[in-house]
Amino acid sequence: MGQSESSDEYEVDSRRTSRPRPTLPPKQTITKETFPTYTRAIVRQIPNSIRYRSEAIQQYELDCCSLLLGGDGYDYDGHYQEDPINLRRARRQHSRYVRILRELGLDVTVLPAEESTPDCPFVEDTCVVVGNRALITRPEGMARRRELDSIENCLRSLGLEVHRIRNMGATLEGGDVVFTGTEFFVGDSTQSNWLGHRILASTFPEYPVHSVPLYPPEFHLKGVACCAAPGVIALAQNSAGRIAWDVIRRQGISSYQPLWMPDCAAVDCVYVNGTLIHCSEQEGQWNCQVYAERLPDCTRVEVPLYELGKVQAALSCCSVLF
Repeated sequence: MGQSESSDEYEVDSRRTSRPRPTLPPKQTITKETFPTYTRAIVRQIPNSIRYRSEAIQQYELDCCSLLLGGDGYDYDGHYQEDPINLRRARRQHSRYVRILRELGLDVTVLPAEESTPDCPFVEDTCVVVGNRALITRPEGMARRRELDSIENCLRSLGLEVHRIRNMGATLEGGDVVFTGTEFFVGDSTQSNWLGHRILASTFPEYPVHSVPLYPPEFHLKGVACCAAPGVIALAQNSAGRIAWDVIRRQGISSYQPLWMPDCAAVDCVYVNGTLIHCSEQEGQWNCQVYAERLPDCTRVEVPLYELGKVQAALSCCSVLF
């Protein structure tokens, strides 16, 4: 009797193992037609207060205090402490950035600087816009939240359908949000949490939202993964970049090609209607060569932004495109 039962079990197991595994639907390919086409941009001028009161500088000072008191601190370069932002050069570089956007055919709205909000030039963090719909985010820092009303008013004046995060427990910053044209990848970081991710998903229900773990000292997802072209993701060649790529590769509904960058500072870039805006050769010759070799058919424009880079800012930070 026992042998007969054992034999039946083996037969059942055999049938189970012989069942074909369900086939997953093929992933779609992102094309220029799938990727967003932009007609407008919002930027903001640079206040004097950014030189010593930027969020990045405040965080650096807190970490230095933590280390002096025997605590754990993040590994920041801190070069803005030794060499503060040169405001004249920063504004010149920012003006060139705005000029390039206009030359690419965008209607650019330039908001005035506000001294009470030192990081206000980094408008990307304040909202997520897809098509005619916008979500006003809820940055982690209190100073950044003072920027939101003016951004909301601007978006409403341009005729957009505007939503806003009201949940007091949610945080979300635009620098953590990578939109590929078919889905969102969002950093689960010190700046954006799962409640913020859920609100993003409910605001744009037609697009899947995938959370990407991000750990300090990484600040925003776009610092380790950023759209360099339709279906091409620029990635930092470090552990954070590898984690991001693993999520993108496994969870994405679309297929992507990785573009591994030797310098993490070169990952953040802006793809606008067939043109890629990326770091200058002065900021990294090898990085420019990677872009040139891997994207030979893409028009490229080098835009230096290293002065604002002293407070962990990059190209995508300085504009909202829609």
